[in-house]
Amino acid sequence: MRFWRDCLIVSIAAGITLSGAAYGQSASLLSEAQWNSPATDDVAFLTRTPGECLAPAKKPGVEYQIELGRAAFSSPFLFGGPAARSGLSCNSCHRDGRDNPDFYLEGLSGAPGTADVTSSLFSKTREDNVFNPVLIPTLVDIAGQDSFGVTAPQPSIHDFVASAVAEEFQGVATPTIIDGIVAYVAHLNAGFCPEGETAQTSARAVSDIARMLRTADTAMIRGEAATADFLLLSAQHQLGLVHERYQGKGLMMERGLVADLSRRLAEIRSGLHEGEDNALVATAGKTALALDQLARVERRLRRKEQKSLYNEEQLRRLMAREPAPQ
Repeated sequence: MRFWRDCLIVSIAAGITLSGAAYGQSASLLSEAQWNSPATDDVAFLTRTPGECLAPAKKPGVEYQIELGRAAFSSPFLFGGPAARSGLSCNSCHRDGRDNPDFYLEGLSGAPGTADVTSSLFSKTREDNVFNPVLIPTLVDIAGQDSFGVTAPQPSIHDFVASAVAEEFQGVATPTIIDGIVAYVAHLNAGFCPEGETAQTSARAVSDIARMLRTADTAMIRGEAATADFLLLSAQHQLGLVHERYQGKGLMMERGLVADLSRRLAEIRSGLHEGEDNALVATAGKTALALDQLARVERRLRRKEQKSLYNEEQLRRLMAREPAPQ
């Protein structure tokens, strides 16, 4: 868990510092758009996503694994080395579990939407000294395939996920977290894709955070302290992304509420690290309080959302370096 504690310093510090930046900086500085090609319409990217094609669990107990995997899929703390420090996650490349035609990173991508997974940029394990970027594939319906992966095909989804985490990105995820990602990816099904794109809103972001917290609660009940710690840390990262969106005049209160909640989660994690007596039971109760606090924060965020960077007009003003209306 020491690695995740170190990553927290990088993630939260970067997010909070960025979100306090002066109104008028480029929207491409928002973390969610940092992997975009120069040709990307950042405003469209930041206000809409393809939509998640997640099928419900059919077997008892699988829902927990899916939710754990879903959280890990959007968490940079799944990875190690440069990927984790720069905030890359599975979702950065496979947006909502799909492809990402806007993804671009100098030295890793050729055309937008491609990546060289045999590059030493994030890991030396697969380095082949050849620049050979390939199209980032969708993971929807991957469970029906005979082999998994493009550059280094694997015989199972589990092998595909485990090798991608460990070999491509120096990740040190536990078997429990790997199993969770496998369950999540296996339940991405085209029959459950939404019609049209999905709006990026504060309500959606808060819903994702709440799901992480409830899954952390389940992890504690199951006695999985390391998994609970990972989930709480991932929730803090998501709060950092929300914090970034509430730039500008008149939004100091909202940023403060988000930061306060992040500190509460940090305190909960401290209890796990310090090995308190009955730490999991005590922490589960604290997580319930954090969920109540999150609900109150959401109401405030919704009231001010039109002034935040969830709003398309505000984003376009930011891109044009125009001042926000008084």
